[in-house]
Amino acid sequence: MTSSTPEFHGDPLDGAVQFMHEFAAENRCGVREIPQGSIVRLRFPYRTGHRNPITDCLRRFGVWGQRCDEKRLPELQLSREFWIGCLSGLIDTDGCVRERVNPRGTVHGSVEFATVSSWLAMQVSDAFLRLGVANRVRVDPRRQKKVHTINGHDVASRRPIHIVEVSRATAVVRLARLLDLRIGYKASMLKWLVHRVGHVAPARSEMHGYDESVALDRVKSVSAVGVRHVYGVTVNPSGLFVVNGLVVGAVLESAVVAS
Repeated sequence: MTSSTPEFHGDPLDGAVQFMHEFAAENRCGVREIPQGSIVRLRFPYRTGHRNPITDCLRRFGVWGQRCDEKRLPELQLSREFWIGCLSGLIDTDGCVRERVNPRGTVHGSVEFATVSSWLAMQVSDAFLRLGVANRVRVDPRRQKKVHTINGHDVASRRPIHIVEVSRATAVVRLARLLDLRIGYKASMLKWLVHRVGHVAPARSEMHGYDESVALDRVKSVSAVGVRHVYGVTVNPSGLFVVNGLVVGAVLESAVVAS
């Protein structure tokens, strides 16, 4: 959504493309269909000089009309299925799957999503963590923001790229079970990567997340404590917060259940 015309990537077999065709017709938008592997790209141009009703709809949800470095997902209660589909789409479009071999000949790899929006990077990192996928956010040092003074004003010439990286073998394997990638070569590379690193045992603890001071560890046991009052907490920019030394957050489901 960085150009002047909205673009939709969808599966022609699951009804999504047909739905978008009908949606565009209802809003009097043209449709340009561009096949791309197993998915179809749809663009929705509108008459010159008129507001595009599809961009107006997206603007109401806060996902249109923002600068590229301010883009973010809407602050809504979204389901687990939404986040899995959203993460799959983000990696399909602005992500990559890499295989690497270190000097000792050990195969490892990563799944990455890149954006110039630090807020969006944190949202993606949070979503991964809530799905049990350890990750880290780093800034590409080659794209650090440089500030120059022109006519007495500070002007930033480059925007830093924030990269959400899943690189631990166990995290890559877990993520592969969740994602539904539609770009063929990325899906094939992820399947191959899991085949190569699936034997790696999990580490006792992992220092990951966009805040490097947060340590992740495994739950050893769960026991019933009866019925208690529960409360929903909203925290921005991250949905995670600390209670009694533990990092917790709102659940991905649409309701909070007392247990």
